Amino acid sequence: MNNITFKLEKVSSALTSKRLYRASVQANGIVGHDELAERLAERTKQDANLWKYFLNTLADEIDGQLLEGNRIKLGRLLMGFSIRGTFTNEDDPFDPEKHRLVTTLRMLDPLKSAIAEAVPENITGGLSCSIGSAMDAVTKKLSEITGTNCLLIQGRKLGISPDNPDEGVWLVDPKTDKIVAISTVERSDSQTIDCVFTEPPPPGRYTLVVSCRNGARESLAPAVARVKDFTVKAT
Repeated sequence: MNNITFKLEKVSSALTSKRLYRASVQANGIVGHDELAERLAERTKQDANLWKYFLNTLADEIDGQLLEGNRIKLGRLLMGFSIRGTFTNEDDPFDPEKHRLVTTLRMLDPLKSAIAEAVPENITGGLSCSIGSAMDAVTKKLSEITGTNCLLIQGRKLGISPDNPDEGVWLVDPKTDKIVAISTVERSDSQTIDCVFTEPPPPGRYTLVVSCRNGARESLAPAVARVKDFTVKAT
């Protein structure tokens, strides 16, 4: 799932009268050793404490290797040092007042290929999602559902986090704009949602609403997509 997002910020330039913008990538969070250890433990079915020890030991070893003047190839990344600042002659020593030792991180080809396929989303105006179709998974009829049949929704950027109460799929009365029924999301990714209404909604026409962040951080308001004239039929 591609969850790389950015916002645009105005910049001024004396070289042109055009309004220019600079992209600021919006981090969804910081993943530390503990979080990585938990994820690796889940993937490998091994003890998370073992992974924490490994990651801490790896970090110490990386520090040591860098300070010995080595570059480190770790997975798809190449790490090392570079020096910032200018020197006036060939015999100039390093001066902490004028020079800085900074770390460098370079992508290797496999990661470059993965990034080349990513399409960052501009969220300056907020998150977005869209519904291509909403279909009864049993009857295969579009924009309607019968009783408690599974509802299949397809579109883009539809990832729902079930732990967030403001994300989900529900039916809204178009006249009162009140929620009539809330579904249980059984599966969700960026393109598909499978959900069911465990209590059959009253037959009628509603607005089907999807509210989701597609994995973006919780501080952002969820994107909302709607299907008008969605029909609920009795079993």
